[in-house]
Amino acid sequence: MSSTHTLDLSVDTSARLTLLWRIDADHILGIGSDGRTDDGRIRYAYHLSRKGCTIFEGRDFCSGSNAKPTVEALSHAAGCLLGFLTVRPGDVEEDYFAEYTFQQLSWRDEFAEELSIYAQDRSCGYCGGDHDSPTRLHC
Repeated sequence: MSSTHTLDLSVDTSARLTLLWRIDADHILGIGSDGRTDDGRIRYAYHLSRKGCTIFEGRDFCSGSNAKPTVEALSHAAGCLLGFLTVRPGDVEEDYFAEYTFQQLSWRDEFAEELSIYAQDRSCGYCGGDHDSPTRLHC
């Protein structure tokens, strides 16, 4: 496993907590709060890229009801989101992938299984241990 697996937490200029997760040498997942839904859940804006090319981006991922915007909640959301982004055929119904682009399908087939380990059990990318990956908080 690559030693570049890190989480960078920062507060952007609008004082919203954001996270940049360098999953491996090629993949970065950015996620941050983007307001609330009508039922009180945090809406997250996210962006997954590989070698600087966007694979997935959206604002369609939300927290549970009445979640608090904390570092821990954002870190947990990033792990859950990666779990959704790395599903493969057999994990879900085939129509789940109906809206995927050719690029997204190709990425899924080549990289999703390998990256899904980081979403499972929140394993550390440095040592493979069953603890959270190291984080750095930047303000």
